[in-house]
Amino acid sequence: MIFHFSKQAFLELGMYLGSSWNNDQIDSMTEKRRKKFFKDSFYASAATVKEIFRDIQHPDLGAARIEKPNPADLLTAFYFLKKYPTKLEQAKYVGSSERRSLEKAWRYVFAIRALKEKKIRWIFDEEPYIGDDDYYLVTVDGVHFRIYEPRFMPSTGWYSCKYNKAGLTYEIACSVYHDKICWINGPFPAGQNDLRIFRKPNGLLSKIPDGKKVIADEGYVGEEKAATRNEFDTVDVKELKHRAKARQESVNQKLKSFGILNQTFRTTGKLRLERHQAAVEACLVIIQYELDNGSRKPMKT
Repeated sequence: MIFHFSKQAFLELGMYLGSSWNNDQIDSMTEKRRKKFFKDSFYASAATVKEIFRDIQHPDLGAARIEKPNPADLLTAFYFLKKYPTKLEQAKYVGSSERRSLEKAWRYVFAIRALKEKKIRWIFDEEPYIGDDDYYLVTVDGVHFRIYEPRFMPSTGWYSCKYNKAGLTYEIACSVYHDKICWINGPFPAGQNDLRIFRKPNGLLSKIPDGKKVIADEGYVGEEKAATRNEFDTVDVKELKHRAKARQESVNQKLKSFGILNQTFRTTGKLRLERHQAAVEACLVIIQYELDNGSRKPMKT
């Protein structure tokens, strides 16, 4: 049995969670201000939260499925991803112990992440996404996130040139002609360059058919299936590449809107990589839901 919770009910619940406003203050707010507060607290719209609440109950999610989700618990997981509070701050927000509040938040994060197979997928094996004239399939870029350097695995391999400290990198690809995030691969130590990751066995390179290319930055120069900036490009091709890269950058910026990815990731030890990957993939899933239901501006420039 699938339980449902309405968009309006989520919007109202979000106004009360962690808020010091009283009923009169909330009732006096305009709908526009309520929606603005909701997105500031949870990143997503109430429409997206409603859809995810429904979908995390699907039997196909297996062990990650949440059969009887609590609407407030789902919202606190969104809050955790968006604001990335400390353990104590999260406990105060939830009204529970530090350990219990974090366990609950991560349970829902992993459930959202499990929707990746539905939302973040290689669409070019499906109709009607691919056509004979689609020479460029996707844009690709490596995105870095900060972590604390592993104490028991110190290495320059973790070094992120973008942050000048330890980090992880993920390879993300977006469709050139559709508002779809098509690929996520990672995490890798931030010291690995983008081209090396692109060429890994069973990686993105293996997905690109002969006669097709990806649009990429100068880090991919020398790769036959990567189209980088070229002074001999026509004006139309230059404009296409510029717009496509802007679409890719908009996804990167949306990811960094989540505090858990914009701040230094605090989980250490054996759970570090597993939880970081879950957070990145959950945030991408949320972004794709937002794009699909029109709650966020599309990736087009």
